[in-house]
Amino acid sequence: MSDRIHGFLAGEGIDRFADRDTLAATAVAGFAATPGPIAKAFLRALWDMPVPTGEQRYVDGMLQLLSLMHCSGHFRVIDGPEGAVRG
Repeated sequence: MSDRIHGFLAGEGIDRFADRDTLAATAVAGFAATPGPIAKAFLRALWDMPVPTGEQRYVDGMLQLLSLMHCSGHFRVIDGPEGAVRG
C-alpha cells in the first residue's frame, strides 16, 4: 500500500505539496514501502522541510517533530508504572 501511495504522490510531484501533514506522514510511510529512490525522496523532503510559522505552527510543528523523531529512530514510548522505555 505504501508503494502505491508513494508512486501516486511522487507522480504528482513531491515539491508541489501544500499540505505539510501529508508530506510528513508519507515520509514515515517510507519505512513500510520498498526501499528505493522514491522513499528516499520523501525522507529528504521531510528533512529539508522548513520550521513551520504562522497560525498553525504548533500542530504542523508537532507533526513534523514526531515524524522526524520516528524517521531518525529516536521515537520512544515510555510506558508502565516504572517508566520503562520501549522501542
